[in-house]
Amino acid sequence: MAAPKKSTPKKPTQKGSTQKNSTDIAIIGGGLIGLCSALVLQHAARKITLIEATDIRSPGQGGMNARSIVLSSSSVQIFRALGIWPQLLSRATPIRKIHVSAQGRWGVTRLRAQDYDLDALGYVVDNQTLTQCLLQAVDESPRIKLQLKTEFETIEQRPSVTINYRKNKRLQSLQSQLLLIADGARSKAREALDIPYHSVDYGQSVVISNVRVSDAKPYCAYERFTSQGPLAMLPLGDSVYACVWTLDPDVAGQVSNYSDAEFANALQDSFGYRLGFIDEVGARFSMPLQRTRAKGLHRGRCVLIGNAANALHPVAGQGFNLALRDLACLYELLGERRLEDMNFEEVEKLGKNFENQRLVEQSKVIRFGDGLVTLFSNELPLVDHLRAAGLSLLDLFPALKTQVALAGMGMTYGGNRLLRGRL
Repeated sequence: MAAPKKSTPKKPTQKGSTQKNSTDIAIIGGGLIGLCSALVLQHAARKITLIEATDIRSPGQGGMNARSIVLSSSSVQIFRALGIWPQLLSRATPIRKIHVSAQGRWGVTRLRAQDYDLDALGYVVDNQTLTQCLLQAVDESPRIKLQLKTEFETIEQRPSVTINYRKNKRLQSLQSQLLLIADGARSKAREALDIPYHSVDYGQSVVISNVRVSDAKPYCAYERFTSQGPLAMLPLGDSVYACVWTLDPDVAGQVSNYSDAEFANALQDSFGYRLGFIDEVGARFSMPLQRTRAKGLHRGRCVLIGNAANALHPVAGQGFNLALRDLACLYELLGERRLEDMNFEEVEKLGKNFENQRLVEQSKVIRFGDGLVTLFSNELPLVDHLRAAGLSLLDLFPALKTQVALAGMGMTYGGNRLLRGRL
C-alpha cells in the first residue's frame, strides 16, 4: 500500500503584509453618496468595491432624534431608475407646498406642486431609512463588495490606480481602473491626490432638531429668513417637523445647550405660530457652516464626487441632490464601456469630460445658494425691504417662480436616462 502523501502546510500571512485585490471601480467613502455611486455605476461587466472607515451598518438614531434629508424631484427619478423608490416612498413625506417668508416683513412666496402637475416638489426622508434601503440594494448586488472599518493610507497611479488601506491592522492594496472619492468635505483621499480646494466660512452655524407641533399643515414645508439666517421646517409626518435653524455661532452654541423647554420657546419666537405650539423637541445637533469646493474634479483615474467635490450651505437643500446629478452624468459618460479596455489616457479623458460638463451646474447652484445666504443674512434696512419686496414680486410672476421651483427640483440643467427615471 502506498504511503499517504504529506500535505505541505501553508505559510501564515505575516502581520502587516500586503494583500492585493483588484476591481473595476473603487469608491472611497461608503456614506449616502458612496452607496448611491455603487448602485448607479454597477454593470454586468464591472466589479465595484466600496471602502468605508466606519461601520455604516450600525443603526443610527431614530424617532424624534433622527436626522433627515430632502430629495428633489430629480433625485426621485434616479431612485426610481434604481428600483428602490417604492421602498423609499412608503417611508418618505411629500412636500406639496413651500411657504417662504421673511421674519417681521410682509413678503411671502408660495410654491405648490399642483401648479407644475406634480404630486410633490420633493420628499423628506430620514437618513437611517435611506441608508438601510441603499445597503439592502448593495447587499443584493453580486457586483458590489463593501469593505467596512478600513483606514485609508495612500493612492498610487499608473497604469491603474492603487488604493492602500488597513483593515484589522493589516495592510491591503486594491487596484482599480477608476476611483471615485466620496469621503466628505475633509477628504483624506483628495489630500493624497494633492487637489487643492477653496473654503468659505459663512460665519454661521446650523442647529438641527426634530419638533412636534400642535397644528401641523400636512405636506407643507416652511423656509423663513431671519436676521441671523434661514430657518427651515420640513414635514416628517405625524405632526413632526425637521428643524434646520441657521444662527450666529455663539447663539447656536447656546441654543444647542438649552433645555427642551428653552429651545421650544426660542424656536417659537423665531418661527412664529404658523404651526401652532411646539409641544416636543428631540435631540439637538450643531455644526459650523462652511462651503468647500475642490479646484478640479479629477486627477488621472480619480474623480471627486459628493462633499469631497462640493460641500454646500444647506439653505437650498442642494448638496446631496447635486451629487446625485453628478452621478447621473458619470453614468452617461461611462455608458456600456468596459473599464478594463480603457487605458490611462482614456480614463483621464473621461474624468476631464465629467469635470467640463458638471462645472456649469455646480457653479450655478453655488451662486444661487451663496446669493440666498448674502441676501437673507444682511441686516441693512434697505436690503431688508428689498428682500421682502422680492418675495412678494416672485409670488406675482409665475414664469420667474417656475424657474426658481424647477431649479430647486434639479430639473433645469438638462436630462439623461437616469433623470428620466430609466437605466
